[in-house]
Amino acid sequence: MSQSDTSKTAKLKSFLRKHRSYEGVLFILPAFILLCVFCLYPTIMAFVNSFTNWDGGLKADFVWLDNYKNVFADELFWKSLLNAVILTVVGMILGNAASIFLSEMMYNLRSKMMPAYRFLFVLPAMIPGIIVLLLWQKLIFSGSSAGFANTILSWFGGEPLEWFASKDTWVVFLSIFLYGFPWVGGTSFLIYLAGLNAIDRSIIDASQIDGLSFWGRVFKIDLPLISGQLRYFLIMGFIGGLQNYSMQYAITNGGPGEVIGSMQSGTMVPGYYIFRLITGSSKEGAYGYACAMGVVMFVIIMAITIANNKLVKSKE
Repeated sequence: MSQSDTSKTAKLKSFLRKHRSYEGVLFILPAFILLCVFCLYPTIMAFVNSFTNWDGGLKADFVWLDNYKNVFADELFWKSLLNAVILTVVGMILGNAASIFLSEMMYNLRSKMMPAYRFLFVLPAMIPGIIVLLLWQKLIFSGSSAGFANTILSWFGGEPLEWFASKDTWVVFLSIFLYGFPWVGGTSFLIYLAGLNAIDRSIIDASQIDGLSFWGRVFKIDLPLISGQLRYFLIMGFIGGLQNYSMQYAITNGGPGEVIGSMQSGTMVPGYYIFRLITGSSKEGAYGYACAMGVVMFVIIMAITIANNKLVKSKE
């Protein structure tokens, strides 16, 4: 083949490579457009409107940093943020500990029924969460003496509690913490189980030869080797926990507790506070104020996520 033919072949291959990359762009273009319209645009507009007195209409005047000043001076916002942190941290500890414990039990179980057990533990995740929540409210944590939890208390001579409907904030918090007991239903334990199954069997055999106990192996081998899965659940759990308000929306309405402004503060969380601002508040410029609060929450969550990633990387 002559030098000119070789040059033409090289140019043709280069053209095809470039053309193929353009085809890839065309394939992802529809998804990228939808992402911009329905995800990026609302996010940008929320940031812009956080500097205005927007009330949900078409017009809004810029008030610049006034909304942010009001957020930092808002007692209910900081109270709701503290509640969200407490609920999130306790929920992550209980949920992850229970899932890791279950995955360890499944990992050490040698049975032909393993697929059936996995299916049974995943089955609760197929039920809509709001249905499970209402069942807990009406059956397990019913305020009547015939409720499941109160029946158990009566066996030990305890007085019945109103649980979610209680006027004592600590009782309502206890109800939220216990909700979902034993906290093992869903798919999280499958991810932990997959991480355990990926551990080289020779490491486990060596630990057994060295006489390492079961719990010693869990803390010295298993947990360090599934730290990637654990870090994922901690980050996503914290992000989801600070944004979640399903319990407040469906049951507690932010109560009980002291009324700050026009809202109860006992179990109020930022997500539900923002929801109340844009749906039931007569506050002037409530939409703009809610956007500012959302931006503050975004910055807080982003800072915690970045700090967590740097801390984990430094330890690794």
